[in-house]
Amino acid sequence: MPLPKYEVPIYEVELISDKKKIEIRPFLVKEHKLLLIALVSENKKQISDSIYTILENCIKTKNINIDKMPCFDIEYLFLKIREKSLGELISVRVKCPETEKYFDVDLDLSKIVVVKSENNQSDIKISENLGIKMKYPTFKAIQVASLESDNIKKIFSIITNCIESVYDKENSYNVSDYSQKELEEFVEGLPQEAFEKINKFYESTPKIMYDGEVTSPYTKKLVKVRLDTFMDFFG
Repeated sequence: MPLPKYEVPIYEVELISDKKKIEIRPFLVKEHKLLLIALVSENKKQISDSIYTILENCIKTKNINIDKMPCFDIEYLFLKIREKSLGELISVRVKCPETEKYFDVDLDLSKIVVVKSENNQSDIKISENLGIKMKYPTFKAIQVASLESDNIKKIFSIITNCIESVYDKENSYNVSDYSQKELEEFVEGLPQEAFEKINKFYESTPKIMYDGEVTSPYTKKLVKVRLDTFMDFFG
């Protein structure tokens, strides 16, 4: 006679990018174990891979392509899955600015906000005859870029992956039809002003953020806490 199985609850979450509602479940012991092993390793790729696996397992809505989802949707979904799995509180390390000592504090995940820029232009005009349509960076693009040791190469890798298509008066060219080398050569041949517009699009990508204050146990004064990168939420 087999052992009874736990009936996993299902929750509905609204994506940031298009307001689409999808179903998720909490991660289970096997997935939490995978994440803990990755966090102990402090290897960014291993952490990213574990997050990717957890998302694949815990997103219950059919036909969701994680590879094509904007990075901020992936981050938001993962934190929602984590919230439903382990509760709303998350422990992070905070540095006291006066003593320069660190202390642990529990922050409320339900108070995370999504910061959006009003000047996020996805259609970038290069010249009278040439333009670029941009897309938000994907989780996979960020993962690939993180493998670069040089910060300039990281930024360049992400930016080139943000280009969806190039167009002129006659045609539209989908960049998926071209190699990474061809795309890099195209970007390198752009005027600096155009590259700055592309970079501005990337920098104004919506992002998750926690912004608040906690009391330092050393000085009893309030300390500002801002978490605005995904890895910040892992302490």
